[in-house]
Amino acid sequence: MQSKASAVIQGILRRCFKPKEHTPPSEWVEKFIRLDAKTSNIAGRYSLRHTPYLRQIYDDVANPRIRKIVLKKSAQIGATQFANNVLLYYVANHTFPLLMIMPSKEAAQQFCERSLTPSIFGSSEVKKFLTDNQDDVKKTEMLFTSCILRCIGAGSPSKLASNPACLVVIDESDKLETFESIHEAPALELAEDRTISFPNDKKIIVMSTPTTENTSVVHSEYLKGSQSRYFVPCPHCDHEQVLDFRQIKWNECKLEDGSYDLDRVEANTYYECANDSCKAHLTEQDKVSMVRAGQWKDTNPKPFPSEIRSYHISALYSFNITWGGMAKLFLLSKSDIGKLRNFYNSYLGEVFSHQATTIKVEQIDKLIEESPKYQKGELISKPICIIMAADTQGAEFWYGMQAVYKDGSSHVIDWGSCATFEDLALIYRRTYPIRGTEERAGIFRCLIDSGYKTDMVYRFCVASGFKFIPIKGVASRTTMFQMVNETTLDYQGLRLKVLLIQDDYFKTQLYISGIKERSLKLYLPQDSDMTLKLQLCSEHLVDKKIGGITKQVWRCANRNNHLGDVMKYLEAFKMRIAPELELASKVQTPPATETNVTTGREYVLRNGTYDGGGWD
Repeated sequence: MQSKASAVIQGILRRCFKPKEHTPPSEWVEKFIRLDAKTSNIAGRYSLRHTPYLRQIYDDVANPRIRKIVLKKSAQIGATQFANNVLLYYVANHTFPLLMIMPSKEAAQQFCERSLTPSIFGSSEVKKFLTDNQDDVKKTEMLFTSCILRCIGAGSPSKLASNPACLVVIDESDKLETFESIHEAPALELAEDRTISFPNDKKIIVMSTPTTENTSVVHSEYLKGSQSRYFVPCPHCDHEQVLDFRQIKWNECKLEDGSYDLDRVEANTYYECANDSCKAHLTEQDKVSMVRAGQWKDTNPKPFPSEIRSYHISALYSFNITWGGMAKLFLLSKSDIGKLRNFYNSYLGEVFSHQATTIKVEQIDKLIEESPKYQKGELISKPICIIMAADTQGAEFWYGMQAVYKDGSSHVIDWGSCATFEDLALIYRRTYPIRGTEERAGIFRCLIDSGYKTDMVYRFCVASGFKFIPIKGVASRTTMFQMVNETTLDYQGLRLKVLLIQDDYFKTQLYISGIKERSLKLYLPQDSDMTLKLQLCSEHLVDKKIGGITKQVWRCANRNNHLGDVMKYLEAFKMRIAPELELASKVQTPPATETNVTTGREYVLRNGTYDGGGWD
């Protein structure tokens, strides 16, 4: 017969060794998270009835087989609150360091002040883990009795590289492109490196609205994973379908002049069931029941690696915006490519792909017509700086110059071709008159294509005192975020910097954003010649099937695209030197003579080689 003492001991042992009760994250957040009326339009207890599509994603957080969660999303779907709640779930249930990465330091501070801190003090469960020292809950770094939580901006690579974390949440990954130092590794790579110390427990969550197909980080991560889509049933035929904007209809809302009555569009829009045998007209009331009855289904049968779960969700599922409201936004955006891109990214959660494009001379003429009135070689006012680029060919060089102004505009002021490196050095010495003054402005820096005659270009750049900088375009992305990468090589005992640029990205910037959309504030002089016009029409964006998938690629229609390459290099150069432009504005304007270079030094060429002194 068991004694009383033995029974007590066994009871103690059972309590000591009883496994901790596990509450799924989706249940935990509904039980313990409270929404503040100051920060949410739905105050009170957090409920997944408003965002039912997030339930499975919450529970993936607790799945040890899943190492990375990717959410390619639109706005209006509750992603920021999701990130907030996951962090607090870890605070209350784990003892690991946590890291939240946002596009900037300001965004991180705003997230903490408006969302995270109110949620901490609004949850009785999370408050248990606060220390007795109020200073431990700082704006972006919070110390709990269970763990430490940091919120940082991706523009601080030193902090990003020095903070180990088990859970890393990256919000708006497609906006994390700019670092304070170009020598740092990409943000996603640095973030993933922070989890190395936790091989068995690490979890990385990447969330963002996407951008374009060639540049979107969240889209490329999404393609690696399960590519899960949220299927909802039609209330009339039970057909399961992914909500698609092409099924949004606003019939009989067009006016006699061909425009739309936007108020009628917003009031009368419906969703048409994708089942051809049904085609029911579904309303906002139907949407609520459909979304709450939906479920995630994987569309990628072989994700690589299998530990990545990726999801796509759009505002079509959101209860915060109506289908009619989205139809109205689309009609207001469709005639402006910039606004249309934002509609695809921010409301459909889709990458934006440009239609196959051919740049024509008429578009160049339209750009000239909309440009400020100035002539080749003339500055309408004093610029921040003048930059130059040169394209290297077998028997010649093509060059071009742009004046960069404080309002972000760039004026093409000069272009042409020359035969030798010596000619390039002389051209670099040119100065340009500033309208209405007796001042002249010289060239700040020059990029030179090093993809051809590489060794000679390197020697020339060294001899120039590094006023000429070698540049090379690459066909595919070499990093996750940076479109311009600076590398340093050892050349003849000297450290030579070389710029590597993403070729397709800057072609898109020049030809689509700069010329077709005219959204870059890139201007041409009134006397632009046919040589410049034709060379800016040489590149075409075409559809090409690669591995059974249709992709858009740039193709050169003729060999004379050299000035296009020059302007492409200048677009990359402006991105690279943006932090230096203020410094550039302080460069001394050279005397008004064609024989003096800004540096005051002379270039020496002897028998096709460069002497040790270079610029003496």
